[in-house]
Amino acid sequence: MIFRSLRANLNLGLLVTIIVLAVVLWALIGLAAEKITGEYIQSRLKHDAESLLVACHFDNDGQLVLDEKKIQNIYHQPFSGHYFIIQAGNKTHYSRSLWDETLTVPDIGNTNKVAISQQSGPRNQSLLVRQQRYEKQGQDLLIVTAEDVSHIYAEIHGFQKQFGASILLIIVVLLAAQSAIIHFVMRPVRQAQQAIGQLESGQASQLPENVPTEVLPLVREVNRLLQRQQQRLERSRHAMGDVAHAIKTPLALIHQWYESLDDSEQQRHARVLQQIRQIQQRVDSELKRARLAGDRRSHKRFDLQQDLPPLLDTLQRLYQDKPVELELQNAEDALLPLEKEDATELLGNLLDNAWKWTHSRIRLEFSEQDNSLRISVEDDGPGIEPQQATSLLQRGQRQDETVSGHGIGLSIVKQIVESYHGTLQLDRSEQLGGLRVLVQVPLLDISDQ
Repeated sequence: MIFRSLRANLNLGLLVTIIVLAVVLWALIGLAAEKITGEYIQSRLKHDAESLLVACHFDNDGQLVLDEKKIQNIYHQPFSGHYFIIQAGNKTHYSRSLWDETLTVPDIGNTNKVAISQQSGPRNQSLLVRQQRYEKQGQDLLIVTAEDVSHIYAEIHGFQKQFGASILLIIVVLLAAQSAIIHFVMRPVRQAQQAIGQLESGQASQLPENVPTEVLPLVREVNRLLQRQQQRLERSRHAMGDVAHAIKTPLALIHQWYESLDDSEQQRHARVLQQIRQIQQRVDSELKRARLAGDRRSHKRFDLQQDLPPLLDTLQRLYQDKPVELELQNAEDALLPLEKEDATELLGNLLDNAWKWTHSRIRLEFSEQDNSLRISVEDDGPGIEPQQATSLLQRGQRQDETVSGHGIGLSIVKQIVESYHGTLQLDRSEQLGGLRVLVQVPLLDISDQ
């Protein structure tokens, strides 16, 4: 059974482990105690048999005679739990402790091997029986010694019960101790939970990483996601600022033109002023929404077969007066490990820049190398000098002020690439002679959608 609670699962695992271990130990200890006790009693029975052998002798007629003085007193007490039987020829001697009872003596033949057995004795006693043949004064005799072991086994069983009760107590103590340990160890996780609440309220920017090793990868992924979201928020704010700046300047010019008109002309163009004010209100509203909401994470990846053709079609319409030959490499049935919005913005800015500067040829290539996604965009335009690469990545910088555009395309690309912990390289295309932009994004750093 699997519980949703880590504490319940750990306690269940500990409980099952201890129970299995306790049962095994309980059985092994019981068997070991019985074995040790059995070997000790067998050694004592052997000693008693040798003492009886000393007490035995044969008279001149070959009859077995026992010296009662050499026999231990315990063999004279009725039902003492210590018994013997001595057989010599057709004569058998029984210990007085047997009283009127007898023992079953299995036939072991003429071998000198020791035979050990268990059987019921007088008054339901459990006897451990030892029998062995000896030779004395040229005569063969069988000595059987037995001892009651029922009280010993009762003590062993009592010990096993006490051991079982101790194990149960230990289980309870260990479960309580483990619960306390889990409560203490999970304290950093609870602190991370509180930090998430602080993130939501804006009191913290990331989760603390002083958590157990098993939880640390999750916390780092959350922090990485937060960092990426913050970067996207900043990029969104920059974009909205650029749009606002681009719109407000023409609006200001239109407003100045309107103010320069006489009263009759202003009345005639009153609707123009009304539209200008609506546009200004809409720009202010969108900027406010961007500040409050930021960017939302997309879970759809960029499909080259579905998403690239509309993007290329849009660019061809924008630059329909410039015939361009576009060469695509490795763009068949590929699903880029980039979010759709990011990839659209990245490719759109790269291709838009290439279309502006190319004479007639653009080359777009996708590849994977060293666990990284590589996107290369080349054109046959004038290219750049090595010292210009850094300045072109600054916001608002352009290579040629006579070419239309806001000069922020490559800086936006740089922000997107940095949000994926990638690299952006500008150099000269060896094949086409113009600018080559190489984007490299580590695949292992991109979460699967």
